[in-house]
Order: sequence, then C-alpha cells, then structure tokens
Amino acid sequence: MSVMTEYGTETILQFGRFQFHPYKRQLLQGDRPVRIGSRALDILQVLIRQPGEIIGKDTIIAQVWGDTVVEEINLRVHIAALRRALGEGRTGERYIANVPLRGYGFVGVVETLVAPATPAEPPCRIAVSNLPVLLMGLVGRQALLERVVTQLPQTRLMTLVGPGGMGKTSLAIHAAEQLGKHFRQVRFLDLSPDPDGISLSQSLAILLREPAAEPTLLVLDNCEHLAARCAEAVEHLLRLHPALRILATSREPLRAEGEHVLRLPPLEVPERDDVSLVQAMCCSAVQLFVMRAREVCDRFELKPQQVRAIVDICRRLDGMPLAIEMAARQVGILGLSGLPALLDSPLQLLMPGRRTAPARQQNLRATYDWSYGLLDAAEQRCLRLLAQLGEDFTLDSAVASLDGNPLCRECAFAAVRQLADKSLLWVEQGDCGVRYRVPHTARAYIRQVVVPEVAVTAA
Repeated sequence: MSVMTEYGTETILQFGRFQFHPYKRQLLQGDRPVRIGSRALDILQVLIRQPGEIIGKDTIIAQVWGDTVVEEINLRVHIAALRRALGEGRTGERYIANVPLRGYGFVGVVETLVAPATPAEPPCRIAVSNLPVLLMGLVGRQALLERVVTQLPQTRLMTLVGPGGMGKTSLAIHAAEQLGKHFRQVRFLDLSPDPDGISLSQSLAILLREPAAEPTLLVLDNCEHLAARCAEAVEHLLRLHPALRILATSREPLRAEGEHVLRLPPLEVPERDDVSLVQAMCCSAVQLFVMRAREVCDRFELKPQQVRAIVDICRRLDGMPLAIEMAARQVGILGLSGLPALLDSPLQLLMPGRRTAPARQQNLRATYDWSYGLLDAAEQRCLRLLAQLGEDFTLDSAVASLDGNPLCRECAFAAVRQLADKSLLWVEQGDCGVRYRVPHTARAYIRQVVVPEVAVTAA
C-alpha cells in the first residue's frame, strides 16, 4: 500500500475512532495524538497495510526489527502496548487478533482517505478537473485501486466491468484522483442521462476542447447502453489525441481496439457459515456490512453469535457492495434478526438506497431494470430460463437445457456468452473447471418481477 501519492497527497487509514497517518508516523484519536511507542507504531503499520490477513510472527519481526535478533516475547510486549493504545478491553472494540501458531492480524474495518500532505500545498497538479467528489472511501478494493493507478499510465484504454452496484464508478473516481502527476486534465462524463447517445459526440468535444495536446485522462462512466457508439468514439479520440488516456466503466466490455478489461469481483464473503468473528471480519463484505450498520445504529456491535447471520446475508446479496449497504442500513429499523425475512420477501428489491443516488441505484429493482432492459429478446429469455437451474452449472448443461426452448443450440450458446459478457451470468473458475451462476439477487428479480418461463431441467 502506497502511503504517499506521487502528486503530493497523503493516504490516511481510518478505523473506528482512529486515523493513522503512515507518512507522518502519527496515530490520532479524533484530533488528539495517541501516545504510542515507536515499535508498536511500526507493528501497526505492518498489520494495517494488510487488513483482514493473518501475518506470521517471523514476518512481523523481520519487517519491524530487520536483521536484529529478537525474541518473540518482545513482539508480544509491543502488541500488548498497541492494544492498550487502541483502547481494547475498555471500549469493547477489537482491532488486533491473535491466531495461535500463525500470527497476528488487523480485524478492524479500514477506510482509505486521501488528503493534502501539507495544508500549504495544492492538493494535486491537475490543472482542470470536473471529477465528482466522493464522501466515502473504498472497502475491499485497495488492490484493484493500486492496479488501476499503476497500469493506466501505460494503457490507453481500460474498462472497469462488472454488474450494477459493484462499485465501478467509485473505483474509477478514486483512481482518477490519484493520477494527478500523469495528467494535467482529468475529465468525467456520465453517459447514463444520454439514453440514445445523441449528445455523446458533442459532450466529448466540449470536454476535450481540441486540440487536447496536454496529457489528459477521460473517465467515461456507464457506457453499457452505448457500448457500440462508445467503442467507435474512443478509438477515434485515441487516434486524434496521442496524449489521451481513457478509463471507462461498463456492465460489458466495449470491445474496442487496444481495450484492457478489468472485471470487478464481488466483495469477499466467508466460504463457511461456522467461521469465527475474527475470520469473518477478515472478509471485505462483512467489513462493509458492519461499517454501514454502525452508521445507522451506533449501538450495533458484532458479536460472535451474530456472525452466521451476517455471513448468510452477505452471501445472499452476492457480495455486491450496493446491496450490502442497502441491507445494512435496515439494521437501525429491523434489527439484524429482521433482515432474513426481508430478503425472503419481494421487498428485498425495494430496499432504499441513498436519496442522492442515480435513479438506477435507488433500489435493486431499478438496478436490474436497467440491466434487463439492455438485453435483446433471446438474452432475456435465456436469463429467465437459466435462473431456474441449480446454484451453478456448466456451459454444456446450460446450452442443453436451453436447446429447443425454442432457442437453437447456436442461439443458446451465443445468449449464454452474451449474458456472461454483460455481467448477468457470473463466471466462476475453480478446480473442477469453469461454471456459471445466476446471482441470487438476479434470481429474486426474475422470480418477483419478470414473467416466469416454463421450467427447465439441468442436463
């Protein structure tokens, strides 16, 4: 994790009531510096760089003490000092977990914030920017963020692809904010208000204002309904402006020349139901749920006996950040015990999002209305039929089930491939080969909103 961005801003790691400034080597509780020894601070820096991961004791000692020979008791002493500084045992909050025979891990929910390194310096070198200002950090996307920031200066066109509600826009904006050294202009264009692409060319011309000779980053958001037009437009722009880089977000690849596709996976959900509290808090989906639940219910504290319920909720919501945030915000009204019944009812699709969110993200039904409406008739029929299959299935079994319903085998194969491309059919690669799955939330949408099809049986 880079603690100092290249254009003069500092990364701040926030957890609970604390803010850790790695560059300044300072831990704050509110505005008050926390008194903590240098070694304990070094240990915090090692652990918090990999939240949720258990780091071996030898690894921690090597990173904190270097080549100096140190007994394990010294590590335990400084871990105890760190826990005291963080108030563990007094406030009920827990940040440092110990896994016997393995090591230590940071299990608090960590948000990444970016702030000016010094108040006197300008926040970045960007001369012109119309990026939206985000009020919340990313959860569980640090590795993807670093990958985008690292690769984009060497890539002329990159598209972040994933289902609606997976956090593509937030990731793109955070990445663009961190690329100030490379680009004198950063321009943002949301295409969702332009249903037919009529104003696409005009909007791009106004944003880039020929000639665009300075290094420029263009963020094209929500390209899925204009994928063909966007592919033509970006190829034209990249040929016209050698100093231009484009970061796009879409529910399907643009399939343009030179495009690099980065698919966003769901947030991490524990594979088993019987995980411990520490193990659950190592997963980003659980971290996000707890964080948002605490925002609406300050008395909410995750207890060991609640872990199974939260894991089940996150799994039923497919690890989708938008859906998890919507569900977590119901805790203040329904309590944790009331959420399973909500997810079993048609009201699941109507859980409210932020008042200021785009119309397609006001609830899950609107999110799927947008995606489903972009499918052609064959793809819609294919999705309705596949939603009736088992938890997951192979390509052959999917095509065999669709054959004669009344899709021919070639049409069925094409429809399955298109649904996967458009992020409505998830592709999961494992030891047993490639399998496909209709997300639980999409199944709920098909079951409750779309006219059902005649039942099919998996081959």
